[in-house]
Amino acid sequence: MPANILVVEDDRVGRNLICEVLRNEGYQIFEVGNGAEALELVYAHSFDLMITDFVMPKLNGLKLVEQLHRLQPRLPIIVITGYLSITSRKKILENVAEVLTKPFGLGVLLSTVQRLLINSAAC
Repeated sequence: MPANILVVEDDRVGRNLICEVLRNEGYQIFEVGNGAEALELVYAHSFDLMITDFVMPKLNGLKLVEQLHRLQPRLPIIVITGYLSITSRKKILENVAEVLTKPFGLGVLLSTVQRLLINSAAC
């Protein structure tokens, strides 16, 4: 059974690209444009991994990650951003989420997704 991945990105073009790449790898993809919509989906569906942008309307990536981590502390999360420094990343998201800095290569995204899913399954 393919892994269920939630993609949360307010930029439609970026979201479509990420979703297309992941679907081509055989993953089941759910997509939304902001953190508030993501939380609604989390209550209705079970996910194996979430990929979220950091800066979004309604509920930003940091608040989304904080809420999801309380609800599902073992859910692997990838935060994509162009706004966090290395120091901020470590302080804010350490041990809670992987961070990919924009722009990132699609190969990096895929390898990170695969690694987190494998690690999550091993727990």
